[in-house]
Amino acid sequence: MKGGRIGARALLLACVVAIAAPTTARAAPSDSDLVWLGLALTPPTYVAGVALHEGSHALAGKLMGAKLVSLSIIPGRDPRTGAFHFGLTRVTNLRGRGAHAFFLAAPKITDSVLLAGIGALVFTDGWPNNRYGQLALTVAATGLWIDFAKDVLTFSKFNDVIKLGNLFCVNTELRRLPARLVYAGIAAGFGYIVYRGYQRTFVESDPATARFADPPRWSIGLLSSKF
Repeated sequence: MKGGRIGARALLLACVVAIAAPTTARAAPSDSDLVWLGLALTPPTYVAGVALHEGSHALAGKLMGAKLVSLSIIPGRDPRTGAFHFGLTRVTNLRGRGAHAFFLAAPKITDSVLLAGIGALVFTDGWPNNRYGQLALTVAATGLWIDFAKDVLTFSKFNDVIKLGNLFCVNTELRRLPARLVYAGIAAGFGYIVYRGYQRTFVESDPATARFADPPRWSIGLLSSKF
C-alpha cells in the first residue's frame, strides 16, 4: 500500500509537469515565425512612422500658434518645390526662429523620447517576456531609428535637419560637420538600443534554450511530503 501511494504521487507529479511545462514551450513562437511576422509588420509600421513624423510637425506647429493647412502621409512630390517626400505638413503663421526650429525638430524629439523609453525597457527587467511583445517593440524601435538616423547623410536643402541648421547660420557643409558628427553619434547610440532589442528577442529569448516553467507551488508539496 505504501509503495502504491508513492507511485500514485509520482505519477500525479509527472502529469503536472507534463501539462504545465511543455505547454509553455509550445506557446513560444520560433525565430522563423517572428521573422515572417516582422516582415508582415513592416508596411503598417511604415505608415505609422510617417503619420507619427508628420503628426509631430503638425502638433508642434499648433503649439506654436500656427494654423495647419494640410497634412499628408502619401509619398509624392511637393508641388511647390518638386522635392520628393514620404509625407508633407504645411502650416501658416509660424512666427519666430524658435517656433520654426521647434516645428522642424519635432519628429526627432518624438523619435528620441520613444527610443529612450524603449531603451529603458530593453536594458532593464521591464522588457516583456512574451516574444510577440518583444518583436513589436523591436520593430517599432527599428522604424523610429530609421526615421532619426536617415538624416545623418542627407544633404538636400529641403531636408528638415538642413533647414534647422540654416536657421542658426549653420549653412555650409564645413559648418555642419561638427553637428553632423554629433548627430551621427546620437544615432549610433539609438542604434545600439535597436541592436539590443533584436538580441533580446532572437538570442536571449530563443525557445530552444528556454527552460521549463516552474511547477505550481502546491505540486512542490508532493516532492517534499513524507511518503
